[in-house]
Amino acid sequence: MKIKLLTLTVALFALFSCNKSTFNVNVELQNTEDKMIYLKKMVDNEFVTLDSAIMQNNMVNFIVESGDPTNYYSITIKGVRYPINFFSENRDVKIIGDAKNRNEINISGSNAQQLLNEYNKEIQKFYSQMRELSSKYEIATQNNDDAEMENISKEYEQIEKNQMNYMTLFLNKNCKSFVAPYILYNNRYNFELNELEDFVNNFNITQENNFSKLLDKYIAVLQRVDIGQPYLDFTQETPEGDMLSLSELVGKSKLLLIDFWASWCGPCRAENPNVVEVYRNYHEKGFDVLGVSLDMNKEKWVDAIEKDGLIWHNISDLKYWQNEAAQAYGISSIPSNLLLDENGTIIAKNLRGEDLKNKVQELLK
Repeated sequence: MKIKLLTLTVALFALFSCNKSTFNVNVELQNTEDKMIYLKKMVDNEFVTLDSAIMQNNMVNFIVESGDPTNYYSITIKGVRYPINFFSENRDVKIIGDAKNRNEINISGSNAQQLLNEYNKEIQKFYSQMRELSSKYEIATQNNDDAEMENISKEYEQIEKNQMNYMTLFLNKNCKSFVAPYILYNNRYNFELNELEDFVNNFNITQENNFSKLLDKYIAVLQRVDIGQPYLDFTQETPEGDMLSLSELVGKSKLLLIDFWASWCGPCRAENPNVVEVYRNYHEKGFDVLGVSLDMNKEKWVDAIEKDGLIWHNISDLKYWQNEAAQAYGISSIPSNLLLDENGTIIAKNLRGEDLKNKVQELLK
């Protein structure tokens, strides 16, 4: 009888050990003494605070209620600019390092996090190479060395291609892990709609997870505003304070470019002269532009319009990345644009430089 009772006790202990109702998030970070630290969990697409504490001896331990094993968590520390994000899979998590050195912080605990660590380690190598080339490019620019600038640009583009190749291989190799939709969602702006659809169709994940849902929503938005689809109307404010709707412009020209940009966006400002040139050359033939700014500061927005000579229609709701038109059209990077015909049908997307000029010239012969 005693043997049976002992066996039952061990079995029960094993059962409860395997089904822990809580897990620990142990944080040991140098340069955090007496700082407020927050533990957050992602719900939909926002982080919600679960707990907070004061760092003592650069340490703190959070006890977290177990839940969906695919949950995504974040540690933020007052005075530290970047968050520390991680997957736990309801297992104890250890975060060790120095708050002043983001790349030296080590996160361990779950299999998903280990897989993500592997990915991040390789991606950081590409980032390091690109930072080094950027520094060399600045020197070449200062020396007016056009040949060196061209060589560096080609090398930079190759590294970007290598990075994308690595990401693609990683996603395909780990298509059964919920880490894959996390990585794809955070890099969604690097892929076209058909590429995103191919990745998602290739995923073989049994656990429903937050990032798969976010990807599905994002893809649905892109499908709604894909080439061949009718435009979605929106209304925002002009620099003069008037309200202007997209529908007020559709049909008044043969071609209408919806141009998403911002005064703080370097690549946008660099592209603006190309759009201005096309506008000046083809406006009388039926080409028009509606600029939609993702600015927050009206003064800076208006100043950029004047400096760049954006003499077409300009509107904004001054909500930065939460710009409602950008949200409706699935804009996750700028500059971005859509070209509408006179019926309001989307006929092209993301035309820049010579591509924009050639497309407009072709359609307005």
